[in-house]
Amino acid sequence: MKFVLFFFALLFLAPLAAEAQSGRSASVGLYPIDVCPDDGSGQPPADFSAPACEQLQFHDIDPQNTSLWIRARLDLSEALLQQPRPLGLFISGKAAAHFWVNGVDVGGNGVPADRAEAERPGRMDAVRFVEKVHLRAGENEVIARLSGHHSQLTLRHPMHYLGIRIYAHPTRWIMNAYWVSMITLGAFTLGFIFFGVSAIRGEDRLGSSLISLLSLTAAAQLLTEAGRGIFAYPYPMHDLRLIGIVAFSALFGLLLVAYLLHRFSGLNWKQQALRLAVVALPVSAAIWGATGFDGKAGFAFMASCLAGLGWCAVWVKQKKPSALAFLLILGSFVALLLIFAGRFLDLYFFYAVACLLLFLFWQQALALVRARREKQREEQRASQLEVALAQARQKNAPDKIQLVSAGHVDYVATNTITQFKGAGDYVEVQFENGGTSLYNGGLSQLERDLPPTFLRVHRSHIVNTAFVSALERDASGIGRLVLTNGTEAPVSRRIMPKVRSALAGA
Repeated sequence: MKFVLFFFALLFLAPLAAEAQSGRSASVGLYPIDVCPDDGSGQPPADFSAPACEQLQFHDIDPQNTSLWIRARLDLSEALLQQPRPLGLFISGKAAAHFWVNGVDVGGNGVPADRAEAERPGRMDAVRFVEKVHLRAGENEVIARLSGHHSQLTLRHPMHYLGIRIYAHPTRWIMNAYWVSMITLGAFTLGFIFFGVSAIRGEDRLGSSLISLLSLTAAAQLLTEAGRGIFAYPYPMHDLRLIGIVAFSALFGLLLVAYLLHRFSGLNWKQQALRLAVVALPVSAAIWGATGFDGKAGFAFMASCLAGLGWCAVWVKQKKPSALAFLLILGSFVALLLIFAGRFLDLYFFYAVACLLLFLFWQQALALVRARREKQREEQRASQLEVALAQARQKNAPDKIQLVSAGHVDYVATNTITQFKGAGDYVEVQFENGGTSLYNGGLSQLERDLPPTFLRVHRSHIVNTAFVSALERDASGIGRLVLTNGTEAPVSRRIMPKVRSALAGA
């Protein structure tokens, strides 16, 4: 319980921690931005209030498949200018850019141009060093040329941030939004390995394979989501990242439904596949119809959760074990998605999935323990049955074993032999009547030829369990068998449990 509470504490404190790490900054905020078309001259417009220009909020600026000029206002505090660390102009968006701050050229992010062949794509997130002598407390002017001719997807809001803050590599402050989520990567990796090994070993192969794939998909989605904070990639790669997030989110939901069908439905694999295909239809519709990639990913995942909720409700009514737990889990997924909306896939999704995997780990571990115990019981019952059948055969038609001594061969009925004792290159045979004989050979060959009523209890002793009257054990853990004719045989500590189990069924 403490472990779960710790996870949930991190879950809700993560955004606050990220905010605290962000430091002081000045961004364009809600100030209107002057936006003008690019005439291809490479020079900013002389008049940003010309009829062809307009005023937009920063998030509404769209340089995709075109080029344009912007003029923005930044208000810097005296405290930000006086702190000792260097400052940088940060830009986040699908565009190549070049900047002038208070009339000073501070460089660019890629090379913007009025046509695709002349543009060199910039990074999705970039920073340019700005000397403090070019800045002033209060209002500062930023002019930028933007172009995004290498965009493959058209986003509603391709520009994310423009501001001045303490200089650092842009991935550092972007990672502040994801570092807490990365803690869950360990759970996903553990789940992938543990259940993958379980599948290879044949322990609920399909169920273990599905959980392993769920873990792998969650890890891939996490790395894709956090990839923006891991390395600064060129802006055309942002399209691939968004496609990956949607694909992994949809795949995770479908795999979760597949696992539920496997666990609770009782249907064969073809019937399960047909129902999964039916669920894939609303998932595809959500991807196609939702606006924005956060919406596509969120609604695709919700479609699977709602389908799973419906089936879990049926299974709860049918009183399927653990169906209620999965009903609550899926309900929690849907509730978190509705409450946190776009923030859900950035952070809360991964903690919810980590908790789900921990639950599945616990459930699967219990199932594997039960399966192994049942397998051991079946093996024990089979061994007991084999011994009982062998004893019955010996009474009705005793087995005979071939023993060689001094050039002649004896065929001895096994139901007259109480035990074999190793004696160097010979084997001493003890009989029910107390007599003994010495034959050529070793115990290993005899162990393979004897019926199941015979059990090797020591490296030098094989006993006929039909003649065992008692099993005794001393303080050191070494035991001995007392036979009906009064003789004894030692039992090694290592195989004592096997002997006890075998005698229980004898």
